[in-house]
Amino acid sequence: MTTKLKCVAVDDQTNELSVIQKLIRAHPDLILLKTYSSSLKALAGIKKNDNIDIVFMDVEMPELDGINLAKLIRANTRHLVFITAFEQYALKSFSASPDDYLLKPVSKLAFVECISKVISRSAQPLQSNSEIDDDLFIPTEIKGISARVRRADIVMFEPLTGTNYTKIYTEETIHEMHVTLNAIEQYLQQDSRFMRISRSCIINLKHIVTLSAGKVIMGPMKKKMSIGADYAEIFHAYLSDRLLGKLG
Repeated sequence: MTTKLKCVAVDDQTNELSVIQKLIRAHPDLILLKTYSSSLKALAGIKKNDNIDIVFMDVEMPELDGINLAKLIRANTRHLVFITAFEQYALKSFSASPDDYLLKPVSKLAFVECISKVISRSAQPLQSNSEIDDDLFIPTEIKGISARVRRADIVMFEPLTGTNYTKIYTEETIHEMHVTLNAIEQYLQQDSRFMRISRSCIINLKHIVTLSAGKVIMGPMKKKMSIGADYAEIFHAYLSDRLLGKLG
């Protein structure tokens, strides 16, 4: 290769992070761009404009595990490689669309073979949100009739209390669909426009109108939604470099 692939490594264990750093630096086709010992710092720091080629990521990390972190930053890297000490995570990790996974302790041979696989795919363009199939078909109240809805037009999802139905808010109307919020979260896991902010809400980040203490105001209907305590750190990490008040 004439151009080296830019790499980022994420692992909360210092010694394991050091091993990956050394392997990256020793490989003639790679260059180490950044390292993170915290998943939340990685979430705040891994940006699309860094033009990252490969993220090497541990699976088991506190605060936010590698699989869920990967789903949030997947659109910001061309390739993703999971690193884990537990082989049972390999199958689960594929929900985040990795290119490969490495088992700890990572050997030089396994690392080189992994990079060979990644290089063979490096000519393929990175999939962006605009390349994701943007159409959904949602059943209506009329039997046998489904409405076509663009993902980009969806403002948020909210469960209908006491049922297995979910309300789907668009810019113009509200649909109800027999599907759980958890199932919707799984379905949208590759689409970085959507984020779960509480146990009872998934929002389209592009439709945030205003922010207030612990709340977001969503879409033209100006619906106010609370940010759950378990989701606040991830949400604020996403916002960290988007707040103009922090500039200067």
